[in-house]
Amino acid sequence: MKIPFRAVISLILLGLAVRQDSQALPSFSRKYGTSCVTCHEAFPRRNMVGEAFRLNGYRFADDEAYVKTPPVEMGDEAYNRLWPNALWSSDIPASFPMSVIMKFLLEADLDGSRDAEVLFLFPEEIELVWAGTLGNNFSFYGDIIFVQKDVDYSEIESWAQLKARVSIHDIVGPENLFNLNIGSVGMQTLGLYPALAENNLSTHYYQYTSWTMPRVSLSESGLADFRGNPFSLQPQVGLELYGFGSRWKYAAGVVSGDVLVASDEVPDSDVIFMGTGRSRGAKDGYASLSYKLGGLGFDGSGSEVSDPLKANPQFWRDDSLIASLLGYVGTAEIRTETLDGSTWTGDDFFWRVGAGLQQKYRDLTVAAGYMYGHNDRPYGNLSRETVDSHACFAEASYFVYPWLIPYARYEALFLDLPENVAGLNSDHDTQRVMFGVKALVRANIALTLETTIFTEGEEVQEGFDSTLMLLLSVAL
Repeated sequence: MKIPFRAVISLILLGLAVRQDSQALPSFSRKYGTSCVTCHEAFPRRNMVGEAFRLNGYRFADDEAYVKTPPVEMGDEAYNRLWPNALWSSDIPASFPMSVIMKFLLEADLDGSRDAEVLFLFPEEIELVWAGTLGNNFSFYGDIIFVQKDVDYSEIESWAQLKARVSIHDIVGPENLFNLNIGSVGMQTLGLYPALAENNLSTHYYQYTSWTMPRVSLSESGLADFRGNPFSLQPQVGLELYGFGSRWKYAAGVVSGDVLVASDEVPDSDVIFMGTGRSRGAKDGYASLSYKLGGLGFDGSGSEVSDPLKANPQFWRDDSLIASLLGYVGTAEIRTETLDGSTWTGDDFFWRVGAGLQQKYRDLTVAAGYMYGHNDRPYGNLSRETVDSHACFAEASYFVYPWLIPYARYEALFLDLPENVAGLNSDHDTQRVMFGVKALVRANIALTLETTIFTEGEEVQEGFDSTLMLLLSVAL
């Protein structure tokens, strides 16, 4: 499927890629007999109790004391003393740990730039999510997300997207130091900790995680086909090693890279596995590091109460400062094809490095981040020029009430694009300000009202500026 360049920009900005990993799972509420706000500020954003629960493989410290629905044992623990002459014992959930998340989106045009003044995406997404534990050292996560999105504000597309991973905990050495994710990785680590897409209050991805290199217009370039670098900070297929302590956590991964379907593209097929890469010898790599001062530890230490399920009327508070670093290095194959059928292929070596800060004080959270990028040859034989990128953001949110959170975000993207490529608009700099408010109608029902104003680049991203978004999210 060929889609015009404006549609690609629309997909980036309207979040037409599936949200990466909601992690707001009512199946855990059923398992532990507790509210969603035990682990979330306003789902899907986690509080530090939820972050420690996630890092520990969906377990609390002394987990067995809090489980209301005990798992089914797969062998007696006494067999463990006979190993390797007996199978090591484990367990599985007593019932399938499935959660359903539904999202309904209304888009209203405020400035007359769209053909349809009001658009209903009812539903925008239906997510089937399963996650849980397998004994003491294994956990799992998977989802199937059915998506309905508007392309170029006029055409509705739909598809299904899948992710799955298995995690092995404490594989060697001290507790929590070495854990391994296998499958869909990077869901919680391909991004700066203060601004992870799946930990987001708003209806949109952060721009610094979702942008991709601008594409070349085939009609204007005289090409039959152009395949550029599809990279964005999205989950991919691979292996990830991670660990954490009270004040620090790290992750390092090796992934396929050069994904088949970029995060801002509508797939050709009805069902896709997110982050699957092309069959190439080269692999991409990344690493992230976070450090925390004050508040609850990443491992859950430092809590004033011994029971993590105990009702906490100020469940969002965690006076602390978190610093985060991220680095990514990879290679993508660039391919051009002329109208006479001749082709050129070559590699674009690229890297990203970024840093971010998040400060929480009582009811206020502020965060900021910056990411620098460099691409060696993103336009192949069309230009030998390199491309540098600068992306930054700053945001703030405030708990007026436990159920009412207004927020604002500034984002900017500056690209040093070549000016000599036919079919490429070299001016893609954008700056925008997002204003929104999120209301928890119930602990598992959220209503988000949001609009965005561009101070630069609205002509490139026509139709998104001054559009009112109303998103209803329900988790079951």
